[in-house]
Amino acid sequence: MQSVKLFYNKYNYPKVNQFTPRQRKHHVNIMNEILGLAGLSLSNIKNKRILDAGCGTGDKSVLLAKSGAIVTAIDFSEGQLKEAKLRAQKEFGNKSNIKFSQKDLIKDDLSDLAKTEKEKFDLIICLGVLHHTENPKLGFNKLVKLLNKKGIIILGLYHKYSRLKYKLFRSFIHLFVSRDPERIMLWLRKSFIGKLLSRGTSEPTLYDRYCVPYESYHTLNEVIGWFNNASFDLIGYSDNAKGFAPFKILNRKTIFFVAGRKRLSKKELLGLLKDEEKDNQFLVEIQRKHRSVTKW
Repeated sequence: MQSVKLFYNKYNYPKVNQFTPRQRKHHVNIMNEILGLAGLSLSNIKNKRILDAGCGTGDKSVLLAKSGAIVTAIDFSEGQLKEAKLRAQKEFGNKSNIKFSQKDLIKDDLSDLAKTEKEKFDLIICLGVLHHTENPKLGFNKLVKLLNKKGIIILGLYHKYSRLKYKLFRSFIHLFVSRDPERIMLWLRKSFIGKLLSRGTSEPTLYDRYCVPYESYHTLNEVIGWFNNASFDLIGYSDNAKGFAPFKILNRKTIFFVAGRKRLSKKELLGLLKDEEKDNQFLVEIQRKHRSVTKW
């Protein structure tokens, strides 16, 4: 969506501050909570092939790469990618193991990101991205084709009900104030109502909350439907997605997270079990030889 692309070219997001140990720890904790939905953590993703679909300013990509993952980071905004590359350069110098690529999830062919089964991804994260596209379900379906047989995907989406209050405020602002981000921000700073809406909220969050030209809203049951249609099993979701959906209007957190894994056919499952059995036999043989050498 061109209007969203132009917005993020000018207003990079997210602006994650990691200047102090406390800020860095907070960022690590958030990522571990999200990865934990799939039984993962930053401590056990070393050498995993990960696609950060909609990498933004690169904060997630850099953190994953620092944990030893082999990261591919894509975004449709050249402004976002420029910021992400600078972040990676600052962290790794010329030894970054992050591969950056400009891609539109909806319009572009993504197959060149994983041309062979070996190149397919162990994990895809797509956090706060699909709800800014014109067809989130299509974006999801294109992404899951890039996963290997054991692949996992984690999504982050705006909740239909917990985001409702901001949807109403956005509609009011766009109708009676302006759609121009600078005019919106000026109104938020100067007007009485604007000051109430913006109190205690960082400027980047205000831009994301009220100024992005387009966003859509979703529910857990809707995403489960996507998973079923794509032959995926639900393996975890965030606490703020549990329970009766309309009650989520009371939630402070407006984004929910869902993790799913490819549903294997009986043939694929048997093949994986045989592979694991071979790996176990190989390990037993290595251990046996190690004991023999030690004894000698």
